[in-house]
This record gives sequence, C-alpha cells and structure tokens, in this order.
Amino acid sequence: MKKKAGWLVVAVWLCSVMTGLWIYGGNQTSEFDPQLSLTAASSERDFDTRFVAYLNEAGIRPGSLVHLQTDSPCFCNSLSRQHQYDLSELLKEQGYSLSVVNLSEHPSLADIVPSFPALAVLDAENQLRYLGAYATGLGCYTGDDLVATIANWVKQDNYQGAMINADGEGCYCPTSGA
Repeated sequence: MKKKAGWLVVAVWLCSVMTGLWIYGGNQTSEFDPQLSLTAASSERDFDTRFVAYLNEAGIRPGSLVHLQTDSPCFCNSLSRQHQYDLSELLKEQGYSLSVVNLSEHPSLADIVPSFPALAVLDAENQLRYLGAYATGLGCYTGDDLVATIANWVKQDNYQGAMINADGEGCYCPTSGA
C-alpha cells in the first residue's frame, strides 16, 4: 500500500510540473510578426534596398550577420546566442562577421522588425540575403533551428532576393516600433 501511495505522489508531482511547464511555455511563445507589419513592408518594391540603407546608416557593412535586439530585457534574446555562434561558424569561410544593432537606437529599423531576437544578413555586395527569426518553437529550441537553412540560402552564388521569414511562432519579444 505504501508503495502505491509513493507512486501516486510521484505521478501527481510529475503531472503538476508538466502542467506548470505547459502553462509557462504558452506564455513564452508568440508570433514573430503578429500584426503582419514585416510581411506588408516586405511586399513593397524597394523593401530590400531601403532596409539595407537603414542598416548602413546604423554602421553595418557588407558581409555582416546582424543580430537585431533592443534595450528591453528579453529572456528570448539569450536563447539566440547558440544560433549566432553556429551561424557565424558556418559562414566564417565566406567572410561574414557578426554585428549587433540595438533597434532602440534606430527607429527606422524598429518600425520594420516586429520582434527580436532577429537576424539580418548582408552579403559581400551589400544585398539583403535574409531577415527574420533564428528559430521557431518553445524557447526557439524545440521547433525548427533555421541556422542551416539560412546558411544555405546565404551561400547561394546567384542572388535571388532576400528571404524574409516573418512566419513563425517561438520565443520572441515585441519591438516597440512594430
């Protein structure tokens, strides 16, 4: 009888912990572009050129992996560090280097980028190759890690325009400008 009671206590405890994690996790996931502001902006004819000009005004040069964040505290931002490192390693041979842009200091970028952490990639010819999230899923580690997909897109020899990844649900914090 004591053995069954012990297992029952463990089962109740496990269910409680799992329920708590499920509730907490539900509060940590959000859409990357909930108002479809990036989606709408990216459909404009000169979007890539305009976005690159804003990055250049922020001091970003060709051949950059640009980590986009704000001053706001955001636990999700810390989860992107491994993705930043992995992507930097994958693209090191192509001459890419990591830069950080604080969206709080660049309202023109904050008006476009709806959530952070986000990533923009400028190739050696100063063309926008990618803009969007690093990953999707709870904590951005239970869904799709987009690092390999991003690296493959960036490594393509022929420029086919920017890959704008505004779709996704994961651990993102809203940018005040969006």
